[in-house]
Amino acid sequence: MVTTKFYTLKRVCTYIPYLKVFRRNYVKGIAQSKLRDIHPYKKIHPWKSLQEFSEDLLSNIIYIKDGLVALNKPYGIRCSKPLIRNTCNNIPNGVDYAIKDALPYICDQLNYSNLIVVRCPERYMSGVTLLAADENVERAVNLAFVHSKFFANSYWVITVGVPRKLEDKHRLGMRLISNSTSNSKRATIITSWSNSDEKYGRIKLLKIDYKVLSSSTFNLCSLLEIKSSTEKWHAIRLFSSTFLYSPVLGDNICASQIQKVGDTFLKIDPFLVQPAPLKLDKKILEQLYVSPMHQTIIPAHIHLKSVVLPMFFGNTLTIEAPLWPHFDWTCKQLELI
Repeated sequence: MVTTKFYTLKRVCTYIPYLKVFRRNYVKGIAQSKLRDIHPYKKIHPWKSLQEFSEDLLSNIIYIKDGLVALNKPYGIRCSKPLIRNTCNNIPNGVDYAIKDALPYICDQLNYSNLIVVRCPERYMSGVTLLAADENVERAVNLAFVHSKFFANSYWVITVGVPRKLEDKHRLGMRLISNSTSNSKRATIITSWSNSDEKYGRIKLLKIDYKVLSSSTFNLCSLLEIKSSTEKWHAIRLFSSTFLYSPVLGDNICASQIQKVGDTFLKIDPFLVQPAPLKLDKKILEQLYVSPMHQTIIPAHIHLKSVVLPMFFGNTLTIEAPLWPHFDWTCKQLELI
């Protein structure tokens, strides 16, 4: 009996190292599995420090030549921090870093003494951001935008539903209207205005050229390419919602200005509703693996895909930014690409 017990104990001791390896690999496998199961919308801001954020921006440089640097700005990142700090956003584990926070590190790595942010999409857009090493390059970029005749920027936008026309061009105006009761202002799109309105800047011109690139199964969503003369006053969101009646997926600013009654969208007075996400069809939520209660994690799907700079130091320069993983994932889930 003693010999048998000793032999059994010896066999157990022999397998202990293998058991440890098995346990370590098992735990590692579970961790990797959980990591894979994290929803793409919860991985939009993965950085744990400003250093990680700066390194990530550096790795997402898409053009660098003759003092012009272009990077692919992540969603939910500002150009610079506001005077009144506000960390509130709808991004899980969202950070409050800004492009300008990372410029010292980027300058050091690229051997530039300085970089100026010339053009940058608004916070809740991703895509092409232009930096200049000096004032001459900055001036050349701004002149190129003048020569572009409004359509320098091309955006990829995912909308809910399909616009009535698959392709069209519009020359519109945007006006700020006031509400005496709430003492607030809202932007609205208008189709006619006087010459004096345009002359004295009471309206802002909005030139739009759009086309539907693809639509999803059952026409639940669409992928649009929109060329717009401005981003001001959330122009693209406003145009998609109140003019196309096909709001931007994830928009929580302008989407509430239309409401769906049966199969028809109706425009709502902007002062009668608070900015809020559009209530999405259950089929869309199922394809995106999002429950109705957690719909707010869906980001606004607007990506500045390309910028064209005509007459930039004598040449036409086109800079394109690849889709970020969460945007690409949405396109594949909805079978848009």
